[in-house]
Amino acid sequence: MDIIITIQHAANVHFFKHVICELEAVGHDVHVFAREKGVTTRLLDAYRIEYELLCGEPDGWFGLGLTQVRYEYRLLQRAREIEPAVIVSSHGIAATHVATLVGARSHVYIDTETAINGGNRLTTPFADTIYTPESFREGYSGDHVTYPGFHELAYLHPSRFEPNESILRRHGVDPDDRYAVLRFGAWKGNHDVGKNGISPECRQEITDMLAANGDVYVSVEGDDEVPMGGEPLPVPPESFHHLLAFADIVVGEVATTTLEAGVLGTPTVRISPFAGQNEMGKFRELEDRGLVRSFRTSREAEALEVIERIDRDPTATATWADRRETLLSETTDVTAYVISQLHERGVSTTDRLTPQTSEATRDERNDSIPN
Repeated sequence: MDIIITIQHAANVHFFKHVICELEAVGHDVHVFAREKGVTTRLLDAYRIEYELLCGEPDGWFGLGLTQVRYEYRLLQRAREIEPAVIVSSHGIAATHVATLVGARSHVYIDTETAINGGNRLTTPFADTIYTPESFREGYSGDHVTYPGFHELAYLHPSRFEPNESILRRHGVDPDDRYAVLRFGAWKGNHDVGKNGISPECRQEITDMLAANGDVYVSVEGDDEVPMGGEPLPVPPESFHHLLAFADIVVGEVATTTLEAGVLGTPTVRISPFAGQNEMGKFRELEDRGLVRSFRTSREAEALEVIERIDRDPTATATWADRRETLLSETTDVTAYVISQLHERGVSTTDRLTPQTSEATRDERNDSIPN
């Protein structure tokens, strides 16, 4: 079967990389179309995923709209040539529109509520099947399916990812030494209008506090500089999750990174203008499970107290590891779930993955997707 998968963000690469590999392993033709954003194409190249880049990164807010129109038009042209059975996306506006026009089924995976991501209003009315985690706080009419998990468990579930100390050592990081990871965003996304992240003063204070006990590795988007006392990330983007897994604490304002650190069982504090009363369901669940502590940017002082408390707690690593084990016992391997839904709702019942086939292709997948 011909299947189109759209990639709009680096997180989409991680979400779909194992899905793509396992579908191709049993003979499906998977066509990957991307638009540039951050390190998206670098990750696709690193994981040796064949793709077509339909448009580059937009320049400013006006350019964002033009890029979306260009992306949809080019995707429509290619979809008409391919005639896919199904188009799959994560928060992909273009995918559902194009699927409707070419007569394909559309599967869209959403984990961010409309109050945060207004693009849902342009996506969901056209989707054949909408998939959301059970923690998602909105309901949709039509075919809306929920599952126990997080997007991040498509690539950070133990069946998909194993933290590797040798990768860190290769890049000069000793996983046995104390270190922290900080992640600061650019706040230029289509849902970031009018929002600001952690203040420069608080960024510096966090860095100073954590640098007193170990190295502080900082990822900064945009033109902002790494705070004094911090160091740029020592690993390439495709090895970032190994750095998160062995960190003693992760502090950030970017949703994806703090979610990833949380499901990896790393002590995590999030400071974000999106935290608070209208909190996303996924962060509410991780807060309830004690895996991610979230604070609105107006509560930076409280967040600093919690960061200091965690940093001084010698039992924090073990406590978060236990909480992660509970999480894993109550959630699912999301890659396996996405594939099962394609077979049940989007792809012909012939050539289904069997447990034996899935297990056999996992070794091939691990060989083809480097750490």
